[in-house]
Amino acid sequence: MDRNWITASQISDEYENDVEKFIQFGKRNGVGVNNKYYCPCVNCVIVIRQDIELIREHVLCDGFLKSYTIWTWHSEVFGAIF
Repeated sequence: MDRNWITASQISDEYENDVEKFIQFGKRNGVGVNNKYYCPCVNCVIVIRQDIELIREHVLCDGFLKSYTIWTWHSEVFGAIF
């Protein structure tokens, strides 16, 4: 999955569509505890676990952490292509 959307405008269709793809990827592959996953928004910085709906809201409203391009906390392996 192309990661250019991470730096795209948060009000663009590209950003919104790819946030949803990330959410689906995270639900399938993330390490959830009690249905909560690490939130990659700029405020939670992959330290705080949130439910999926709150992660979606955070990433859409606050922004996706721009340095999180290899989703290791969501079970992505370095160098893998998805």
